Amino acid sequence: MNFYVTFFTNMSILITCAYLFNLLYKNLFQHASSIVKNSAMIVIFIFCGWLAMMVGVQLKEGAVLDLRVVPIIFASLMFRNPRYVFIIGLGIAATRYCVNGVTPNALTGSINIVILGLVASGLVMLYERKQEWSYRKKATISLLTINLMQVIGIASFGALSREVYLKHIMPYTLPLSLLLGAFFLFIIYDFYKEQHRAEELRNKNVILVEQTNELKEAHKELEERALQILNSSKYKSEFISNMSHELRTPLNSIILLSELIRENEADKEDSENLQYAEIINSSSTELLRIIVDILDLAKMEAGKMEMDFGEVSIADITQLLQHQLAPLADQKKLSFEIIADKDVPALLVSDGLRLSQVLSNLTANAIKFTDRGSVTVHISNESEPGFIAFAVRDTGIGIDEHSRQLIFETFLQEDSTTRRKYEGTGLGLSISQQLARLLGGSLTLQSTKGVGSEFKLILPLTPPVDDAAGG
Repeated sequence: MNFYVTFFTNMSILITCAYLFNLLYKNLFQHASSIVKNSAMIVIFIFCGWLAMMVGVQLKEGAVLDLRVVPIIFASLMFRNPRYVFIIGLGIAATRYCVNGVTPNALTGSINIVILGLVASGLVMLYERKQEWSYRKKATISLLTINLMQVIGIASFGALSREVYLKHIMPYTLPLSLLLGAFFLFIIYDFYKEQHRAEELRNKNVILVEQTNELKEAHKELEERALQILNSSKYKSEFISNMSHELRTPLNSIILLSELIRENEADKEDSENLQYAEIINSSSTELLRIIVDILDLAKMEAGKMEMDFGEVSIADITQLLQHQLAPLADQKKLSFEIIADKDVPALLVSDGLRLSQVLSNLTANAIKFTDRGSVTVHISNESEPGFIAFAVRDTGIGIDEHSRQLIFETFLQEDSTTRRKYEGTGLGLSISQQLARLLGGSLTLQSTKGVGSEFKLILPLTPPVDDAAGG
């Protein structure tokens, strides 16, 4: 029997076709669209099936024995769409009539090929659900399943005598088909891997494009939201600014009236009106201070804080600080001292009002959070030439390391216990830090819990030109 020669001829043709297809794919279809590549592969697979039948063994009964199943087996491994595999089965079945015309054997042979195409399509769907399976496992399943289905089909449709086929033909053709099919699948493994890598790369590119589009949409949405937030912040700041101005007017009237009452009742002993006037005056003054802080914060958030730079006397700053805060330290029986080094220049260029505001905030805080010991304001030249340092030291409660940045946040203090005990809005340090930046300097903190704190304001003796111009 010449089955061996015929099957080896089939194998040689298929290997040649695979080699040529690999060359064509790399040079012509590598960068083509998926539709073009899939269409080309379907046509070539059908052509290989037809060519395998053309050089197959033509039996006296009209049947043709060949390796037409090899393209179907390979298609079940190459494609992820079962419809493409079924189209290949239909195509090879249709070309069966081109081998020796329209005959009963051709009809049964084409039906058998269609069934094999359906089986291969089912295997593709199975492999999609079992993507973790290796190529070897899938190739073994496809090789055994499709070859066995071909044997069952030939024996069932009666194109050949069932007894002759099962006893004299199948014992030769089935082992040869399995052996040569396995050999062919081994040869094309590299091509399979290349296809698999190309498919993964395409999928990753698709995912990357989708993610890029999503990022663009997210970026656009973030820009829109940022604009909304910016507008909302602007409206909020303008509202706070307007409301602060509206509240300051009646508060100033209340403070003036309370001072008049105090003056009128000053000569009367145990006057309840005097006590009431003092309460009204102190409460109104504190409320006015809070409103001024909120107004400053709103201005800074809106970018409307104007700085008035000019020559500022260090002596004037220290005298004002001594006059304002020494009485508070005396009330708490604290040692309060302002020290200026001898080599400190007499003048610096800054905004005197804002500098006094920062130093007052820092010193008032130091006195507030110190129950015993001392509060010291030390003015010295900074190690970097052209800068001056204002260090406010206390022996107060100190601040934990994890809370040091927190206290510079708006409306925040170290913790709720501190807020309940010492009261306050938490605006002072936030405003002071932002004012320090507007003055061209910085505000830093060193502190140890239970030992004390040091806030250091570092300012240039002459601010940058842009800052001075902006004021």
